[in-house]
Amino acid sequence: MSTMVFFILIGLNVAISLWNAYATGKCWVEAKYAGGWPRFMAWMGATMAASGLSWCILIFLVLLCNSLGKLNTYWTNVALDLGYVVLIPGILLSGLMITIDSWARAFRTRKVLDMGIAGYNSFAHIYNTYNAVRGFGPAFSSVFKAFFGGKDKKDGATLVILLVILSLAAGILITAAIIHHVAAHEKLPSYEEAYQRLQAHPA
Repeated sequence: MSTMVFFILIGLNVAISLWNAYATGKCWVEAKYAGGWPRFMAWMGATMAASGLSWCILIFLVLLCNSLGKLNTYWTNVALDLGYVVLIPGILLSGLMITIDSWARAFRTRKVLDMGIAGYNSFAHIYNTYNAVRGFGPAFSSVFKAFFGGKDKKDGATLVILLVILSLAAGILITAAIIHHVAAHEKLPSYEEAYQRLQAHPA
């Protein structure tokens, strides 16, 4: 993979994650009062957004530390593997729920746009699941051997853990900030509008 393609993919991932955070913020307050499935799906959107941002931040920090000589190639790969092991369960769960919800919406509305969104979500979830089946085992094995394999030289272990924690915290905080900023400027629907939406899109 060329450097340009790599950065394009990272940029696309960041853009999608930011959009997920924005879209979640648009429905956050309404979903909070509605409760049930809408509230659950709002949390799934937040989880997907935070996971995507955390992954991109981790890649940036790890590559930065590698370029500065703070991490060698071995611990650079371990850091990425650890981040993957930590993030992929949340990505798969939220992706599955979002896919199910999008297909349910497409089935109700029969709109081309909704069916297109459902198709994209299905492709993304299948792709993530396929890669998880192939990559989770080797990634977990790499992390286990790095931390519990009896290696005498663990000079990169502490930094790796700190980078993963920092990336997770940054991803969560950025997502929360976007959601609350958007939610604070989102006008709540009237009782009649909320009732109409509930009739059009029942939980």
